[in-house]
Amino acid sequence: MLMSTITISLPGQIAQKVDAETKKQGFATRSEFIRSLIRRYFGSEELTFEEFVPRPLNEIRKEFEKTGKYNKEFVDILIRGLKDSSLYAGKTS
Repeated sequence: MLMSTITISLPGQIAQKVDAETKKQGFATRSEFIRSLIRRYFGSEELTFEEFVPRPLNEIRKEFEKTGKYNKEFVDILIRGLKDSSLYAGKTS
């Protein structure tokens, strides 16, 4: 299943409540908490979610470059952003 990323902005007080509830309910991340809410909203049998598994950044770079749709600057920024993300923190290429 292909995963898509969405970004939402929340007022600080609501984000704090999401963080508190995330911890209280035992979820590892905000994303897991939000996914659980979406599953409940749509019904668990309608949607299934796969856990995101980080792939080597050099593979991701090659796939973006292979499409020919993205310029080098965009791909460099994307890879740099991934390197800085919590998913890739402390990992090499």
